[in-house]
Amino acid sequence: MIGRACLAAFVAAATFTHFLAPSYLNLPVWIWLVAILLALLLALRFPLGYALVFACLGSSYSVWHIQDRLSQAVPAADINKVSRVELEIQSLVHMGPAYRQFQARVLSSQPPGLPEQVLVRWNATQRHSLYREPAVQHFPELMPGQRWRMSLLVRPPQGARNPHGFDAERHAITQGWRAVGSVRGQPQEMEFDPAHSWATWTERLRHSLRAALMPYVQERRWGGVMLALSLGDQASIAAPDWVTFNRSGLTHLVSISGTHVTFLAVLLAGLVSWCWRRVRWRRWALAEQIPAQIAATWIGIAGAGAYCVIAGWGVPAQRTFLMLLVVGLCRIRGLHLGASRILLIAAFVVVLHDPWAGLTTGFYLSFAAVSVLFAFAHLMGHVPSAGSMWQRWCRRIWFAIQLQVLITLALLPALAPLFHEISLASLPANAYAITLIGSVVTPLVLALLILVAIQAPPEWCERVAQVAHAVLDLTMQPTVWLAERSLASVPVPAQHWAWTVLALLGVLLMLLPKGFMSRLSGLSLLIPALALRPPLLQEGDWDLFALDIGQGSAVVLRTRSQVLLFDVGNRYGPDSDEGKRSIAPWLKAKGIGRVDTLVLSHADMDHVGGTRSVLQAVPISRSYSSFDLDAHLNREERLLGVMSGSTVRPEQALRCQHEVSWEVDGVRFRFWWPPADEASFKAAYGSQEDKNAISCVLEVQGARHSALLLGDAGVAQEQAMLAAGLEAVDVVVVGHHGSRTSSGAHFVKRMQAGLAIAQLGWWNRFSHPHAVVQARWERSGALFLRTDQWGALTVESRPSALYYFGERDRYARYWQSPAPP
Repeated sequence: MIGRACLAAFVAAATFTHFLAPSYLNLPVWIWLVAILLALLLALRFPLGYALVFACLGSSYSVWHIQDRLSQAVPAADINKVSRVELEIQSLVHMGPAYRQFQARVLSSQPPGLPEQVLVRWNATQRHSLYREPAVQHFPELMPGQRWRMSLLVRPPQGARNPHGFDAERHAITQGWRAVGSVRGQPQEMEFDPAHSWATWTERLRHSLRAALMPYVQERRWGGVMLALSLGDQASIAAPDWVTFNRSGLTHLVSISGTHVTFLAVLLAGLVSWCWRRVRWRRWALAEQIPAQIAATWIGIAGAGAYCVIAGWGVPAQRTFLMLLVVGLCRIRGLHLGASRILLIAAFVVVLHDPWAGLTTGFYLSFAAVSVLFAFAHLMGHVPSAGSMWQRWCRRIWFAIQLQVLITLALLPALAPLFHEISLASLPANAYAITLIGSVVTPLVLALLILVAIQAPPEWCERVAQVAHAVLDLTMQPTVWLAERSLASVPVPAQHWAWTVLALLGVLLMLLPKGFMSRLSGLSLLIPALALRPPLLQEGDWDLFALDIGQGSAVVLRTRSQVLLFDVGNRYGPDSDEGKRSIAPWLKAKGIGRVDTLVLSHADMDHVGGTRSVLQAVPISRSYSSFDLDAHLNREERLLGVMSGSTVRPEQALRCQHEVSWEVDGVRFRFWWPPADEASFKAAYGSQEDKNAISCVLEVQGARHSALLLGDAGVAQEQAMLAAGLEAVDVVVVGHHGSRTSSGAHFVKRMQAGLAIAQLGWWNRFSHPHAVVQARWERSGALFLRTDQWGALTVESRPSALYYFGERDRYARYWQSPAPP
């Protein structure tokens, strides 16, 4: 009991240390030594005090590694500048039509001081359309172990910080790279050095195997999934296919999961055991020299280990291999360890190997899933064996269904906060997919991998690839149909952490043996985390969310019963924009299933790029824009090559004009620009060729506080609005991202704002915000808040006061990159 408590304490402390405030991680070493000493003194009187000792050891172990990794940082003087670097490719190269991306080890740099590990992105020089997939560009063959001399524009890892969104900087710290470099100029390959580390050698082996597999998978519909099942190359799976797997609950089957590794180990051990007993030469028998059980166990473990290494050695693979190793050693030595000991030993070794494993989603999900399986394993031995064959099979099928339902319910508290939805299609999809993918497709794909590795005849490889893909396609046809149904998944908004803890307690109650407590009582504790919705605002109150979407604009304003979305961010490619990347996931996390009003300030791409994705994600009652929205959508459909009219339109499309206003929930909305009289507008400001000059400007007036959303309106438009009677406001989303063409001195002085918010990109090429503009707002008494420094900004208008906070400030973490000056 004490041993298990010590292991659990080490793993928990090592993991939760990562979530401490950054100031705690800078404590001197002697404080940690004193804490360990005091814990040892306590352990002399209380045996469970040893758990405290292990907790201190686990926490100090993480702090030691964190400080070491943070010491690897881009020097402040070299950020956003070009460095000349000699490097060695260390990871499998991610290949796109117009780019290559890989992790590399820096051998030398000029100027010196770059971090040892850097993520390199090599983009083609040819520019591509935002609405067409880029043409395939030629790159030199890149593979792990190669050494290159190249010029890199170097920056620290950085990504958007939105509530409940993907944290790119956290991902970077877990992967080990502390800088991101973009290739400039033409790199030069250096002389090959055959001396590599073990990790680089295995990545080079994976590269060779992928190259050998490509002729048999690259032209097939589900070829990316076949690469993921064999080599763990999940980057080969297209983004739309991930949506299908998530909605159908099959994500775990297209990754290197414990099921695949265990199946391979058991299959290999069974084959070895069968053959080992039959190898004889006259009176000499192989089984008499080495027992078949021992040989099969060792070879099965070795085969599982080799598969885990070839598949990338991810956390689920590590966990499975370590558990198989522990079980195999116990089997050989005749020992019996319980499930809890096996799990804790595996978790302990995983954390020792990688202190950042606890920051990955796979760590929690893989150990949670196996824990549930172990908890119900005792039931498997109680399945009655009497009766006819038909009755026995019916009982096994019924038991499998029960087990799957219980596992699904048990993992809901962990999956719902991650994906903000519950897959209703997972039960029917897993019923057939687990058998077909786990027991048929995966062995066939592994057989194909072995065939190409031993250079078998191409006809054999092609035949195996055909059969594997045919079974996979047969599996995916009903899966795609299920995922496309409206009831395939149910959205679950983000909840307070207390409800998640209550749900986890419910899972523990469900795992208790029968008779201790009804499992229905545990199930009832899951309901608040899955069913509760955020409390409604009071009449006249509003919340404003300035999302962190880089160099663009997207602001959500919420009242008691309605939601308004002002602009939708930038477009980056035919299947990539901020509507899909940031806005739609944020709306789902907040439980917003409908947008009542969409305002598109003007037709610049950084304000309307995500329009189509937002319209596809949520229904919109009405829209306001300064341009013809229907013509804009028709043009996008033509450029994207999709069917005309395939984009869902708002129920009502209107133009934003001065004096247009409405009121809802005690909050008044009013447009101040552009003017309704188009003739007078042209006389004063010329033609409408200048999109910024006709940008919609919206004022929000609540019961106690007001806000002004300026879009990209310039100084001339600001003066015109002041002349029309615009009064002071409390919050301003500054015009044109803080550009000098907006925020005139007279306008800033008249606004008397307490908060000035600038939405802009980290190290953007326009140098927004302009230093003069920021100083102008600050001199007027406003607090100038930037989304590149604060992350997503939330402003809450309440009867007591006006509250604000930024995502980077409220949830500060040590892995955050320093804000640009």
